[in-house]
Amino acid sequence: MTCQPSLRTRLWLAAAVLALLAVTAAAIGAWGLQRTQAHATEAMAAQRRIEAYDALSARVNEWMLGWLAPPGTVSGGPKPVPDNAPVLAALDHIDALIAQDVEAAASEVEATVRARQSLIAARLRALFRQLDTALRANPPDTSAGQAALAFHAAQAPITVAAHIEHETRRRDTALAAMEALRRPLLLAAIGIALAAPLVLAALYLAVLRPLFWRLSHATAFASSMAMGDLPPGAGGRDELGLMFARLRQMAARIERRRARLETIVEERTAALSAANDRLELVDRRRRRFFADVGHELRTPLTVILGEAELGAQHHDEQTRASFSTIGTRAQRLFRRIEDLLRIARSDSGQLELAADRVELAATVEAALADLAPVLKRAGVTADIRLPALAVRGDADWLRQVFAGLFENAAKYAGRGAVVAIRGRAEDGQARISIADTGPGLPEGAGEAIFDRFARGDGGGGFGVGLALARWVVETSGGSLGLAEAETGLALELTLPLWKEA
Repeated sequence: MTCQPSLRTRLWLAAAVLALLAVTAAAIGAWGLQRTQAHATEAMAAQRRIEAYDALSARVNEWMLGWLAPPGTVSGGPKPVPDNAPVLAALDHIDALIAQDVEAAASEVEATVRARQSLIAARLRALFRQLDTALRANPPDTSAGQAALAFHAAQAPITVAAHIEHETRRRDTALAAMEALRRPLLLAAIGIALAAPLVLAALYLAVLRPLFWRLSHATAFASSMAMGDLPPGAGGRDELGLMFARLRQMAARIERRRARLETIVEERTAALSAANDRLELVDRRRRRFFADVGHELRTPLTVILGEAELGAQHHDEQTRASFSTIGTRAQRLFRRIEDLLRIARSDSGQLELAADRVELAATVEAALADLAPVLKRAGVTADIRLPALAVRGDADWLRQVFAGLFENAAKYAGRGAVVAIRGRAEDGQARISIADTGPGLPEGAGEAIFDRFARGDGGGGFGVGLALARWVVETSGGSLGLAEAETGLALELTLPLWKEA
């Protein structure tokens, strides 16, 4: 099938005609504006020169009246010489206007013609200087002064009048050119205004109306087009006809793909259902495993707690202290088993922490007491300086957090290291810094130490201490992260302060 690009050609032709009209209108408007501005500038410049010559005549007359006026000084004193500065300023102004006129000339010939005006201005300046020199030497009441005045009166006014007449003609010529330009511009605007609707009407009748008719029928039969059936008037061998043919081919391909997708969706749905069933089974087994492990561990722990209590009652003081430590550790392990049982029984499968009032210093001291033997064997000492701060959280789990931090220091800080813990209240939070004097983190470790199963020495293993500590702190509404330190490892921990209800 060959394409008849009549639709495209007509659209391009109509667009080109409209663009040509727009460009023509813009060009005519720009040309008319430029010519009008040039004529207006010419007229205003001529008017300014006329006014400058009038001003020169006025300044010369005032200066001459100063010579002819009766003496106004004290008796016996000479009459002052009139100031010729205003006349010279008027002549300088005329020279400047003539220079501007020459600079605005459109060609060198025109600039040469306009430059001849400066000869007239120079003549006027020479006549004035000749008269000024003559009157300074011979006052007006002398015959020589009278002769100088008569000569100036015979030459200067005629020259000024002739030049004013010349500038008046230039002004009137520019104004007449502006008026003559108005008519062709008006006719051009009327012609473009009439041509634009005609072009639009031709575009609508020849291209847009048939196109809109075919598109409206296509819209009315949109549902049938989805099945591959073309609406009336959808044929043809132009671009729109080709588009409808492509739509029919696409509809057929989409129908085939839809059938395949329905089959795939059914298979995936069945697979997801089977996977959900397997996940439910795994979850039930997990809950059962936690429950069984917790039940099996509680029985021996109960025995250990009982034996520890008996041992603490019937032995010497040192042995009683050992049995007390065993009982304390067994009690903590018993609480962890209770947490496992709560997780197994809960619907969410997650541990829920308490939100109680916790004395921060007492919790850290208790954690230090639990890890004192470990720190002593590792040769690590603790320096704790905490103010009396009460925070909101789970006392047992916060104690576990600080115990884990002490344990990490014992493992990685090295013998002779010191773990310093400081704290302060700031913006409704307790801000605690934990820093040791050990070797610090391996290069590139960074935040990775808070990932589960990561270790500070970069080796393998099942390190969950810092990851668990961050989870407990963030669940309590605080944060745990690295802090800047010159040596060793530095952490910053925040917890919300306790607020009385």
